Amino acid sequence: MLCSLMECLFFCNQKIGMAYINHLVEKGDYDTAARKCQKVLGKNMELWENEVYRFKTIGQLKAISQYLPRGDLRLRPAIYEMILHEFLKSDYEGFATLIREWPGELYNNMTIVQAVTDHLKKDPMNSTLLTTLAELYTYDQRYDRALEIYLRLRHKDVYQLIHKHDLFSSIEDKIVLLMDFDKEKAVDMLLDNEDKILIDRVVEELRDRPELLHIYLHKLFKRDHHKGQRYHERQIGLYAEYDRPNLLPFLRDSIHCPLEKALEICQERNFVEETVFLLSRMGNCRRALQMIMEELEDVDKAIEFAKEQDDAELWEDLISYSIDKPPFITGLLNNIGTHVDPILLIHRIKEGMEIPNLRDSLVKILQDYNLQILLREGCKKILVADSLSLLQKMHRTQMRGVRVDEENICESCHASILPSDMAQNFSVVVFHCRHMFHKECLPSPGTIPGVQFCNICSAKRRGPGSGILEMKK
Repeated sequence: MLCSLMECLFFCNQKIGMAYINHLVEKGDYDTAARKCQKVLGKNMELWENEVYRFKTIGQLKAISQYLPRGDLRLRPAIYEMILHEFLKSDYEGFATLIREWPGELYNNMTIVQAVTDHLKKDPMNSTLLTTLAELYTYDQRYDRALEIYLRLRHKDVYQLIHKHDLFSSIEDKIVLLMDFDKEKAVDMLLDNEDKILIDRVVEELRDRPELLHIYLHKLFKRDHHKGQRYHERQIGLYAEYDRPNLLPFLRDSIHCPLEKALEICQERNFVEETVFLLSRMGNCRRALQMIMEELEDVDKAIEFAKEQDDAELWEDLISYSIDKPPFITGLLNNIGTHVDPILLIHRIKEGMEIPNLRDSLVKILQDYNLQILLREGCKKILVADSLSLLQKMHRTQMRGVRVDEENICESCHASILPSDMAQNFSVVVFHCRHMFHKECLPSPGTIPGVQFCNICSAKRRGPGSGILEMKK
């Protein structure tokens, strides 16, 4: 009886609610009417579908779209598809919003994909429709199709899509598109997943885009100097063409770079600094120094180069070249004091030649000389103090007693160092090296009277030791 009463009350309330919805619709307040449907219609699917068709008749499907059930209660897929088609006709943004908000199970995904595709035939570059189509493909697990669209749109989610769904096999032929979109992100992703996209495959794809190939190989080299070693010869030309500032560091760090090829390219392009480095690395230091002096005309660089090589012939070449060039002489006077005797340079300066800042240079030479003297004296004091400390330590060590007991043996006869009868007279010699001998087992003293040496240590050339203790009884 109570159940019947509750049902009557429910139907009465629903009837009143429907009347109120009708009133709102007649009044033109479609949004409020649609909102009230959630409370009035509840889980009655038939009433829901009737209301949706009524809203379609009056052209207000958009008003009711955001209130449709999408949880446990779901209408027939045709209802949701009808609303999506309505939005697709006049409101692309609204259509895209519904696709993002509605679960894909509410409608037939392929039907909507076909509808979007038909609209794109009329407007093939519409970014809203393309993005929505990519989302539909993603939901349908057709990730390769979604990836193509994201790449065409240069959408920010393209890298997330690749990582999330492991689409590395699908991007092998799309590497150029990825790098055109975002070079840094693309290269980082490719290098982080070398096991999925091989280096050789990337290089093959980028063969017609050398500027992109350079970016990829440069970052690969920065990460590991050896992984791309087979491409180091190609990289010489790429650095020379697109990134000269990094050419010299590359030549310094690469051990796989063919020096002859690199030298040929650098000479063709008149890259002096790089040519100097290659000549010195190939052993032609005199030619390298000559280029610094004649082409760069940089005395500081020439001096630095001579210091690095530490070759007397190079210093002689540098002095000979500089002797008739006052600015070069000034540079030499200021910098060679610790490597070459300045007097040799000063004697070769022609009488009457004007040398810029000569007085300052001579003062610096004297200051450098005084500094060297001070350093030598300081080093001598430290050496003497250390020698004295070590001598005292050795003396203290040698003054210590040495334990001798029945376990020790004579290093000559290998008998116990102590006699079995301690009442007998005996004589034992113990050296600083801790070797022990019966006195009668030792050979006669050497050429120095009164000085005895350990035969074992002398034979091993460990330095002779004199006896430090003679035990007698």
